[in-house]
Amino acid sequence: MEENQNPESKKLTVDYLSKAMISMMEHSNIPWGIKDNQSRFVYINEAASDMGNIPAGFDFEGRRDDEFPCPWAELAPEIYAHDRKAEQSKEGAEAIENSYFGRNAVLEPWLCSKFPFFNDEGQVSGTVFYAKRFSFISICDFFNNLKPSIINLTPPVDTFTEKELDIIFYAIQKLSTKDIATKLSLSHRAVENKLQKIYEKMEVNSLAGLIEYCHANALNNYVPKKFLRQGIEFFW
Repeated sequence: MEENQNPESKKLTVDYLSKAMISMMEHSNIPWGIKDNQSRFVYINEAASDMGNIPAGFDFEGRRDDEFPCPWAELAPEIYAHDRKAEQSKEGAEAIENSYFGRNAVLEPWLCSKFPFFNDEGQVSGTVFYAKRFSFISICDFFNNLKPSIINLTPPVDTFTEKELDIIFYAIQKLSTKDIATKLSLSHRAVENKLQKIYEKMEVNSLAGLIEYCHANALNNYVPKKFLRQGIEFFW
């Protein structure tokens, strides 16, 4: 069997691998990019350009993150640290980047995964990365066989006031009314009163009922924008 193989087949596979990789990225709806080991951009596909809200016609090649006319350029020092970490590990590195992404410049978190690539001498030449909107699943959801979902920064229902939504956000995490009061700079009694009104609107009478209501109405995935900050969280 081996004697009948084309001796050039393996060589051709290696020779065309880089072109095949770029072609895959080029036709992908997933944001992909390549940077050298000085964090200079070598390649960005259209999806990555849209995600980063990079102006049409902007010459990105050879530029570093801080040179981009985009809000996330302010995160450059953290991004460079992520690049270096990815270069040091064959397993790569992941980070959640929270900034104003997309053509609508919405403050939202994206999960960015980076991996080192090597030259023929086995030296790190840079990183390859891809990104996707950050999805999460709680340990509780995992054991209840619920699917991961996207963080929602817009309330899925208009039943509750802004302050009630803030309390719901913390109540889902099973914080005590005392802890919620501290988080929101409210009195313990004020939180208890508002929580009672929330129960009435949901037509429930317990925290378990509140959590069930939130799962049924996608409130479990809602995060008030005020609780987000622009920045990067690393996962080594």
